[in-house]
Amino acid sequence: MATIYDIAKMCNVSTATVSRVLNGSDHPIHPDTRDKILDAAKKLNYRPNTIAKSLASGKTHTIALLIPTIVNDYYTQIAEAMEDELSQAGYIAYLCNTKRSVLKEAEYVENLITRQVDGVIFSPTRVKPEDNIKNLENIEELKKNKINIVAFGSRFEGISQVAVDTYKGAYNATRYLIELGHRRIGFIDGLTAGTRGNRRRGYIDALKEEGISIDDNLITGGNLDLDSGYTKGMELLNTENPPTAIFAVNNLMAIGVLKAARAMDLHVPRELSVIGFDDSILSELIEPSLTVVRQPIEEMGATAAKLLLEQLNGKEDVKTVTLQPTLIKRDSCACVY
Repeated sequence: MATIYDIAKMCNVSTATVSRVLNGSDHPIHPDTRDKILDAAKKLNYRPNTIAKSLASGKTHTIALLIPTIVNDYYTQIAEAMEDELSQAGYIAYLCNTKRSVLKEAEYVENLITRQVDGVIFSPTRVKPEDNIKNLENIEELKKNKINIVAFGSRFEGISQVAVDTYKGAYNATRYLIELGHRRIGFIDGLTAGTRGNRRRGYIDALKEEGISIDDNLITGGNLDLDSGYTKGMELLNTENPPTAIFAVNNLMAIGVLKAARAMDLHVPRELSVIGFDDSILSELIEPSLTVVRQPIEEMGATAAKLLLEQLNGKEDVKTVTLQPTLIKRDSCACVY
């Protein structure tokens, strides 16, 4: 593999001159010399030694995107927006899929420290409440090793993060169903340590505001996947007094509910209205198209990346940016007949 010494010999210049040209230095160099060096580098198929550059600069120009799953396209859409922003700034992004395992998350953290990544954008793995303790330990381990961190999807003290007002999203979705005349609204929540909390409060507060009593038989929890949406949807629809609408806290479970409705020969939306949370191309393509609370995914990803880039450029202020969701009305909801 060609080195700067080979280029210097070919152009009859010093290695310092070659280094200045290849690194884009402001040092005054005659245009003809610069062109000759660049042409030689191309002919010799020169590739910079990134390891040596990292040792010299103290930066690897690598960022890890630590996410719970790549099966849910909510995360892959955010990762793509992050990668776009980081790439424009000259950073390489590595996707680390924890598969909702805190042990795997901890393994990744140790590996990322060893590889000396410059930063981590982090959505924690939270299946059980006790997982939160391990999440905090992982964050502290990264901070101890001077690795910059930005979180999204969960709130932590002492680090910058991007959040969405999911309470408002759930409240608005439930209000919409109430306005359509629904009084028995099923609710499929998520993992005990993840989505549960703000979304459930939004659902409950909207009902209480209209004087609708809270029926615990209409509230259940799934695993944020299609199968649990189907299973929990079937359970709700087979109760003695089933709901006329179901609100699921993510897209995959809402699609599972649509599958359950088809299995029971229920027409959506004439006999059952369904709302999901998040959004994707699937939500528009399925029949009927799915009404959703859309999180601003592209803005979330870009904002998280920008917060990390600010840290990498020396800004140490801890910031929390809260973004607003939008209710997207499609064909899966209708008035009660």
